Amino acid sequence: MRRGNALILALTTIAVLSILVIAFVYEARQQSGLNIYVRERNRVTRLVDAGRILGEVVLLNYTSVSEWTRDQDDEQMMEEDRWFREKQDLKSYGKCTIGPILLDEEDEGSGTVTIDIQSVNSGEKGVININELYKNGGDGKYVERWWMIFLSHNIPEELSTPKDGTINLWNILIASWDDWRDDDDTVSSIDGEECGAENQWYEEFERDNKIDDEDKRRPRNGPIPDIKELSYVRGFREYPQVLTGGVINPWETRKEDQITVRGIESLFCTEGSSKININSCQSVDALITVPGVYQDPEDGEKSLSEAMNVAQMILGGLTVMPEDRDVDETREWWPYKDWNDLTERVDEDIGNEASSYFDFGASANTVFKMKITGESMGMTHEVQAECYVRDKKIRYIKWRED
Repeated sequence: MRRGNALILALTTIAVLSILVIAFVYEARQQSGLNIYVRERNRVTRLVDAGRILGEVVLLNYTSVSEWTRDQDDEQMMEEDRWFREKQDLKSYGKCTIGPILLDEEDEGSGTVTIDIQSVNSGEKGVININELYKNGGDGKYVERWWMIFLSHNIPEELSTPKDGTINLWNILIASWDDWRDDDDTVSSIDGEECGAENQWYEEFERDNKIDDEDKRRPRNGPIPDIKELSYVRGFREYPQVLTGGVINPWETRKEDQITVRGIESLFCTEGSSKININSCQSVDALITVPGVYQDPEDGEKSLSEAMNVAQMILGGLTVMPEDRDVDETREWWPYKDWNDLTERVDEDIGNEASSYFDFGASANTVFKMKITGESMGMTHEVQAECYVRDKKIRYIKWRED
C-alpha cells in the first residue's frame, strides 16, 4: 500500500510539474510573441514618422526644382538632391511616389516605407471642386458647366414624373445646390421660376415622406466637407441616380421609356484649387466642362461631341513629344509647360478662356493627399493625411491612422 501511494504521489507530482512547465513555456512564447508585436509595431510607427518627414521635405521644396530637360544629368542631380525626381513629378503632374525605401539598405527584412502624394483634384476622379461650382463661386459660366456635366452623363433636362408632372430637372439640381451652398435663405430662381430649396422645402419633404431624425438635413450655407452630402440636396435626394447612376425613371413600365444615366458623384472633390491640373487630369468628363473646350452647350449633342473630341486631343497631346526644345526622349509622355505649349501641341481650336481654368502643375493653393505606409515583418501601419504648404510650413487638415 505504501509503495502504491508513493507511486501515485510521484506521478501526481510529475503531472503537476509538467503542467507548470507547459504553462511556463506557453507564457514565455506568448510573451515572446507580444514582444515581437510591440517591437514591430514600434518599428512601423517609426517608419511612418520617417515617411512623414520625407513627404514634408518634398512638399516644401518641389516648387524650386528645375524643369526636366533632355540634357539633365540625373546622377549629378541625385547627388545634389536625393529627391529631385519626385519633386519634378510633383511639380509637373501634381503627384509623386517616394519609395518603397528600406529602413536598412543592407537588410531586406528591415522594413519599408512608401509615401504617395497627390493633389486632391488630380487623377481620373474627384477633379472638379464642387464648392466653387455655384452662383457665388466667381465662375460666370458655372451654369453652362453644369449643363455639360448633365449632357455627358445622359441626365435629362426635362423629366416626366408621376407626382409633379414634367419638371426641369437641370434647373432644380443647379438652383437647389446654389441654395445649399450659398449663405442666404432666399430660394434661387432660374428663368423667373423658383426652383431651388431652402428650409421650408426640406421641412415639407421630411414631413410628407416621414424622414427619420438622423436623415434630416438643412442647407449648410457654406462649403460641404464630403461629396456624399449632395445626396441630401433637393433633386439629388429625390433622384439619387444622378449621383450613383442607374435608371432615373423606374416608374416607367415600358423599357424604351426608361432613361439610364451615369452617376456624377465621382467627378467632384470638395477641396483644393478651383482649377484643373491639366498634366494629371485623366478625366474627359471634367475637361469638357471647361469654357473654350466646349463652345455652345445649347447645341446639345453636337456641342458635347465636339467638346469630347477636343478633350481627348488635349489628353493625347501629353503623349506627343514637343518639337524644337529640350525634352527627355526616354519619356512616354510630356507635361505641358504652359498655355502656349498646350495650344502648340494640340491641333484643335481651344478658346483662350480655357487658360484661366487650367493649372500646369501644383500651385500655392493646392491641397495634397499624403498616404504613408510602413511595412515590417508582415505588419502594416498606414496614415492618410491632407495638407497644404503655407509660409514654408506644412499645415495638416486631416490625419487618420489605421
